[in-house]
Amino acid sequence: MGDLWAGAEVHLLALMTHLVRLHGFEWSVVLFNEGRLADELRKLPLSLAVIPESQHGPVALASGLARVFRQFRPDVVHTHKYKDSILGSIVARYTGVPHVVRVVHGMPEPFQGLRNVKMSAYMIADRFVTRRLVDKVIAVSSEIEQALGRLYGQGRLVCIHNGIDLEAVRVTTQRADKRKEWGVDGKAILIGTVGRLAPVKGHAALLEAFRILSQFHPNVVLIFVGDGPLRVELEAEANRMGLGRTVIFSGHQEQSYDFINMMDVFVLPSLHEGIPMVLLEALALRRPVVASRVGGIPEVLAHSYSGVLVSPNNPEELATAIQSLIENPSKAVAFGSSGRSQVESEFSADLMATRTAEMYRTLRTGVTQGDGSHGS
Repeated sequence: MGDLWAGAEVHLLALMTHLVRLHGFEWSVVLFNEGRLADELRKLPLSLAVIPESQHGPVALASGLARVFRQFRPDVVHTHKYKDSILGSIVARYTGVPHVVRVVHGMPEPFQGLRNVKMSAYMIADRFVTRRLVDKVIAVSSEIEQALGRLYGQGRLVCIHNGIDLEAVRVTTQRADKRKEWGVDGKAILIGTVGRLAPVKGHAALLEAFRILSQFHPNVVLIFVGDGPLRVELEAEANRMGLGRTVIFSGHQEQSYDFINMMDVFVLPSLHEGIPMVLLEALALRRPVVASRVGGIPEVLAHSYSGVLVSPNNPEELATAIQSLIENPSKAVAFGSSGRSQVESEFSADLMATRTAEMYRTLRTGVTQGDGSHGS
């Protein structure tokens, strides 16, 4: 991982930012690409090695990992995505690393064509390696924990919810200035979402819900923050619906917090999720949220307390939920405040790091706070 900036990368940075504050550990991170994640990790007191996969085949990547493991001699190797989990687990065992941990951020996405074949091969290899070489599997939601328990046995599973680094959730541009920059009228009601424009994110349903909503509220504007394979298709559909002037496609944005902050309602219409980091970000920014009742989302979003849960791929229900917040601003504000409180108490990166460190210690019988441990 490392070249993208998505949920897994945000998760790892938040985790490491808080793990390095704990006493009794030394930390090393290995990435397969340069990028924003590598830049951010270099600011932390840890050892970072980047082995660019664009310049190395699988054998060379494995050789590079072996050099790092032999040099650092970790007690625990903790992996994330398919490729680093497969290679990392095999090399860790080959070099004598005592313990291997694998985190699963979400269940497999459906793909088509050659990409489906490639991802299916990765999944099969990952499950084979996980069954035989991994000591502990972290699920980021209870829903994922239950699904993985059928594959690996509940005894090897632990649920540690994603957490957000609240100190990093900072707005750099005032709300009114950001809306003006993107041509959003001060009286407009801005509905928005942030994420990859991919089928699993359910953006087609959001676009249809917006079409329904615009019939009753002509001052609504929709913004998609992010990029992906469906962008051209979604843009064409918006134009076909006659909504081209009220639907904004911003593309990928580094300062996503500024975009979330300028929204009146944040919508997450996904067909499946683990614990989406962007949902935690929206709640941390006190945005009222409407989200699909799928995956780990109901573990975060309390219906009628911090937001509204709806059935996935149901534009009519989605439009009704958004409309209920538009027409009841005081309820929207209350949801935003409740969401912030919920994230602070249950989904902070500090809590995620503490639980992760406790899990590391349980892998080393007799290790208590203050004993020297190494993580990679």
